[in-house]
Amino acid sequence: MTIPSKTDVVIIGGGIAGCSIAYHLVKLGISDVVLCERKQLTCGTTWHAAGLVTQLRATQRMTELAQYTGELFGKLEAETGQATGFRRNGSLRLAKTPARYEELARGASMGRNFGLPVEPLTPDQIKERWSAASGSPMTGR
Repeated sequence: MTIPSKTDVVIIGGGIAGCSIAYHLVKLGISDVVLCERKQLTCGTTWHAAGLVTQLRATQRMTELAQYTGELFGKLEAETGQATGFRRNGSLRLAKTPARYEELARGASMGRNFGLPVEPLTPDQIKERWSAASGSPMTGR
């Protein structure tokens, strides 16, 4: 690999932040971008976060950013031709105590105010939805 002697932008670190910055700069038309990574792209801490693309955050702006990220991940394979393996599975948050239920209920209310499809489920509804999936721990398959 030849390292260019001149470039407009150098990004140090090929984790999720570095890759995202490079992607968005190129989308803006800045194509003279070099991303430097000491090993392999996303081989550092980024891989620890795989699959944790939840949307509800502490503020509406952060929630909007998380929603954008999920939408982008859903389109990347078609746009780039690179398989990402991204799947939208949703998430489930469980409460074992009344205090935790109250905390989750407040979060659910906030999520609905931010436009997220949040719904409380009974244990039977959880079992019904989860057991429909192959290999579910609820059914032992």
